Amino acid sequence: MTFTEQDKLKALAIVSIFETSKPFGSYAACVVLNDGAGVSYGIAQFTHRSGSLWEVVDRYLNAGGQIGREVLAAAIPLLKRNNVSAIERLASDTRFKKALIAAAVTREMKEAQHFVATTRYLRPAIDICTRMGFSLPLSLAVVYDSVVHGSWERIAGRVGTRTADEKAWITEYVRKRHIWLTAIVRLRSTTYRTRFFLNQIATGNWYLKLPLIVHGVKLSEPSASAGGTTAVGGSTVSKPTDVPSPAPLPPAHAGGSDLLATAASNFDRIDGVVTGVVTRTDRAKSLWTTVIGTLSQALWAIFGFFAGLPREVWIVVALIAAAFMLFFLYRQLVLGRIREQLTTDHRQLTTAI
Repeated sequence: MTFTEQDKLKALAIVSIFETSKPFGSYAACVVLNDGAGVSYGIAQFTHRSGSLWEVVDRYLNAGGQIGREVLAAAIPLLKRNNVSAIERLASDTRFKKALIAAAVTREMKEAQHFVATTRYLRPAIDICTRMGFSLPLSLAVVYDSVVHGSWERIAGRVGTRTADEKAWITEYVRKRHIWLTAIVRLRSTTYRTRFFLNQIATGNWYLKLPLIVHGVKLSEPSASAGGTTAVGGSTVSKPTDVPSPAPLPPAHAGGSDLLATAASNFDRIDGVVTGVVTRTDRAKSLWTTVIGTLSQALWAIFGFFAGLPREVWIVVALIAAAFMLFFLYRQLVLGRIREQLTTDHRQLTTAI
């Protein structure tokens, strides 16, 4: 079984809502990003620097699009170049941006945007599903979301269920991913993604029958045309139950998810190193507290003896110093144990999934 266009559009719309709270957004959205990517356009934020904007415009022209044709055709040489000079020239070209906005109402431009969004962002997920023998629309949406979010390879390797049992494998995968997202503080706010998929699994909606409520956004029955605010159907927006933190945009190339996963892995390794340093620092503090306290008591005793101080005076002072040392030593040991226990619990939770 191959995925239908509606299956693909549902997956695109669901992940777009996760990312932007809108199913695709607007075909005519045209802004200049301040991160050096230049003009960003359309339903999937096709940018000049990534090369995806050139693919959209080129496909539109090859399909026979007429609105803004002269201006867009003249911009092709610059779109093919992603250096700073070319990006800045088109970013400041008002005629070029107006031509993009005007062309957005045409069938050719909408189809061009759908095609590039599918091949650039959805194709890796489709290839994974094909390789693993998955054919259900919900499976495609789950894999696509993980590819975009950057956790696919990390979690997929931990699933023990045979891929021949598609529903069981996807169910186990989503559960493990949910636990993983929950366990990591910086990712905990994105668990709304896995909660949505777990809800669909619980209700047996493996074919993603519409309407769907995706994080407060309603995807209704497919419309007859590709127009409107979404290629899947009209949408109404209600207040989400929880507000997501801004999530990463879909990678500009098929390997983008690998970069994100690698970055996350590196961050976790650094976090582990820092934790180890903190633990060793606590132990070092405890050791030096004992050493310094012992030396200070010995020096005070020697000073008191040679200075002729009454025995009662230097003994009382030494006892007070010893009490402070023991209190600080106890404090350091308790704090160290708490940190070590938290680290152990975190590692056990991460290993368990």
